[in-house]
Amino acid sequence: MAKKRSNHFIWILALMGVLAVIMYYQFGQKPAQPPEPGYNMEKTGAGVILDFSEQSLKLHAAVDSGLANTKVTPREVKEAKREVPRTGVEGIIRWHTRNILLELPETVSPETLEQAIKPLAANAGGKVIGTEPDNYNGTPAVRIDVGIQDSLNNEPLTLVTDRIYIIKEKKAVPSKPKPKVERKSGSMAIIIDDFGYTREPIAGFANMGRPITFAVLPYRAYSNEAATRALSAGHLVMLHLPLEPLSAAEETEPTVITVAMSDAEIKDKVAKAIAATPGVKGVNNHQGSKATADRRVMKTVLGVIKANNLFFIDSRTNGQTIAAETSRQLGLRTGENELFLDNSSDIELIKDQLRKAVKMAQKNGSVTVIGHARPNTVTAVREMIPEIEAGGIRLVYVNELLD
Repeated sequence: MAKKRSNHFIWILALMGVLAVIMYYQFGQKPAQPPEPGYNMEKTGAGVILDFSEQSLKLHAAVDSGLANTKVTPREVKEAKREVPRTGVEGIIRWHTRNILLELPETVSPETLEQAIKPLAANAGGKVIGTEPDNYNGTPAVRIDVGIQDSLNNEPLTLVTDRIYIIKEKKAVPSKPKPKVERKSGSMAIIIDDFGYTREPIAGFANMGRPITFAVLPYRAYSNEAATRALSAGHLVMLHLPLEPLSAAEETEPTVITVAMSDAEIKDKVAKAIAATPGVKGVNNHQGSKATADRRVMKTVLGVIKANNLFFIDSRTNGQTIAAETSRQLGLRTGENELFLDNSSDIELIKDQLRKAVKMAQKNGSVTVIGHARPNTVTAVREMIPEIEAGGIRLVYVNELLD
C-alpha cells in the first residue's frame, strides 16, 4: 500500500512540473516587441516630421570607429543638418550629414576602408550605400556613401549620412609664406547674387558672422527662404531683378524686363517683383547687359525703385551700362559693383579676388564686390575673413557705401 502511495506522489510532482513549465512559457515570457523605427516622429501643424538625426549620429560613430580601426584620421569634416519634404504627404524628413575628407596612406586602400566600415554601419542600422569616382574641390577623389536605406509608406528611402571623400596622400612640401598684407583702413561690401536657386548656400552665408548683402531672385523655389533667413540673421536684403541680357540664350528667368516692353509693362513687373521679395531695401540687376544700356528702360525701372524708397546697385554686367548714371540723375542712392569674385569656382582663385578687393579698399577707402550663392564661394569668404580684417578692412552692408 505504501508503494502505491509513493507512485501517486511521484505522478503528482511530475504533473506539477509540467504545469509550471506551461505557465512559464504562457505568462512568464515577455511578448516579442516590434523593432523600434529608426526615427523620432513629431506632429506639427504643417504635417509629420520624421527625424532620423539620432540614427544619423549612430552611423557617424560607426564610421569613426571604422576609420580608427584602419588608423586613418580625417583631414576635414563638415557637418550639416538636412531636411526634405516627404513624398505624397504633408511633413518633412530630417537627418544629419557629414562630408569627410581623407588622405589615405599607401598601406590603406578605399576597398580596405569600405570593408572596415561595412559591418559597423550594419550594426548601427545602416549600410555602405555605394562607392564611386568623384572630386573634392576640383581634386579627383573616390567617394564612399554611408547611410540609411529603407522604405517609407511603401516608397524607397535613401538618406546619406556620411560622404567620405578619399584623395591621394600628398607628399610634404614646404608651406608657402602667408602674403604680407599692409594694414590700412577701409571698408568692403560683399554682395552675394542669385539666392533662390538652391537651399545649400543660404545657411552658410546667413551664419557667416559678418555683414553679407543678400541679392535674392524673385519667384524661385528658395527665394522666400533666403530672404527670411537673411532677415532673421540681421543681414541686408536686395531684390536681384532680372533684366534682358545681350544673348537671348542666357535668359533663364521666368520674368525678365526686356527692351521690347512698354513702360506700363515694365512698371507692373518691377512692382510685382519688389512685392514678391520680403524685406528688400534695394535692387541690383541680374544679367541685364542689354537692358542696362537702354536709357528708356532704365528710367522706367529706376522710377519704380525710387517710388518704393529703395536704393540701386549697378552690377555692371556690361561696360556700356548707363544704369548707375541714370540712377544718380533721378536722385536715388546708388552704388556700383567693382569686382566679380567667382567667375571661377576654384576656391583659391576666389580668395585671390578677395585679396585684390582688399588692396582696392586700402587704396580707395572702400570697395563693393559681387559673388554668387555657391558652396565654394561660402568657403572662400569664410576662410578669408581673418585675412581681410588683418588688412584693416571692415566688412559692411552695401547701403553704407552708397553715394
